[in-house]
Amino acid sequence: MTPSSKANLPVRSILASLLAAASVTLAASPVLAANDAPAPISQAAAARVAPPDVPSMLYAIYDVDGKGETTYEVANGSVATYWFGHAFESEGTHYYTGFAWDTADRYGKPGEDDVGPGTRVNLTEATFVLTDPASERPWKFRGMEPTIGEFGAYERGEDVDTRRKPLEFRTPAGKLLLAVPTTNFDNGITSTGYALLVFNPERLKEEVDGHVWTYVGSLLTGEDNSAACADGDVMPCTSSKGELVFSNDGKQDMPTVTVKPSGTTISGPNKTRQLGAADITAYVFDPASKAYVAK
Repeated sequence: MTPSSKANLPVRSILASLLAAASVTLAASPVLAANDAPAPISQAAAARVAPPDVPSMLYAIYDVDGKGETTYEVANGSVATYWFGHAFESEGTHYYTGFAWDTADRYGKPGEDDVGPGTRVNLTEATFVLTDPASERPWKFRGMEPTIGEFGAYERGEDVDTRRKPLEFRTPAGKLLLAVPTTNFDNGITSTGYALLVFNPERLKEEVDGHVWTYVGSLLTGEDNSAACADGDVMPCTSSKGELVFSNDGKQDMPTVTVKPSGTTISGPNKTRQLGAADITAYVFDPASKAYVAK
């Protein structure tokens, strides 16, 4: 992540000069007393503050004015699209991260316009810090990452399912695993799932570029074929959903993510069955691929 700039004032020199001019003995180093430090921002106060608007977030990433649009061309035929925004707290600091995805550049070469299920898009982010809820500009730009992974298909990002809320899990080391609910419609089947992203606050402390946020994969949790089954005339009608469960095994910081499905699925020609314990799938984080894989 590209850090925001910081200004360092010569506090000791200024104070020493002032005290000497007033013939006052310097008895202590010029640091703020504990009761002069900014008061922590409560969750309630943070929740009342509107997040940065989408145009500002996109401009922070691409440095291109979209004139209020949430999707527009940014460079060399690449098109950027706002995806999702999330406010959260980490180690007492309140953050807001806006995510966007962009397509590949276009240079007029053969095959550039060919897209398919394997044509993914680039995921990027901009993060802001809540500094003063009462000020006119309560959010301070903290930094951005031009790429945190690739996801989606057919040169589109995964659609956010606004009917479900995002899920959070805090790891023992202080990372945030964010599960963004997603949905997809293809050939009469509506699929639901979650896109998984990890926020690592240690990377902010180190003031280094990259890997503050990382996309670590997407999980399928349910399907509904009601748009294709024609009330059972074409195929058996089925509908399923899945509950996401996080758990630590004590072997690594990242949790095991378990999908517990319920509902029905096709079991054979003109046959369906209920989903149960045998259909539960556990996923673990693979450090080599930096993604969740089936256990």
